Amino acid sequence: MTVDQTTEERIIIAAKQVFFEKGMSGARMQDIADRAGINKALLHYYFRSKEKLFFIIFQESIQSFLPQIQTIFSNTPDIGSMIRGFVQTYMAMLNRQPYLAAFIVQEINRNPKSMWEAMNHTGSAPFPIHAFQELVAKEVDAGNIRPIDPLQLWAHIMGLCIFPFLGRPLMKMIFQYSDPQFDHFLVERQEEVIHLLISSLKPE
Repeated sequence: MTVDQTTEERIIIAAKQVFFEKGMSGARMQDIADRAGINKALLHYYFRSKEKLFFIIFQESIQSFLPQIQTIFSNTPDIGSMIRGFVQTYMAMLNRQPYLAAFIVQEINRNPKSMWEAMNHTGSAPFPIHAFQELVAKEVDAGNIRPIDPLQLWAHIMGLCIFPFLGRPLMKMIFQYSDPQFDHFLVERQEEVIHLLISSLKPE
């Protein structure tokens, strides 16, 4: 491993820590440089902007996440197994890196093309949305679930999964939850989301 690689890795580790503590908007390049033990000029040499650095971290997260989603969407035999596998995997990723939730929503609105490119240029197969659509259609045709537009189901899944991470500060304040209490809520939330989604798909 070269000195340059070591420095870059130190920056990535420091950036993850700062983003976790302060969020995307609250983090400063100086904070990241201080945490990495380097000066700000050297940080800018490696990464021109906070956004560039964060996007690299986002791609790294997607690279670890996408292969699991490929397997879930392509190999699960029924919609219930797919929902359970996706919700557990996706919420676990957001729980490990809670700053990602706000970044994902921000980038979806600011630059959806770059988000899609990040999800499809990870060294593996593209994001398996077609496999998801095919599974929904197959389950509807078999009468296993009620007729539903795959986009509607996708919106249900994503909204239910991501909101607790976006609303965490306000929800903690409203319900007077400590961090451990909210972490416990998130564990319970996985099963609640899975139950709600599967129940809502029962044939009418």
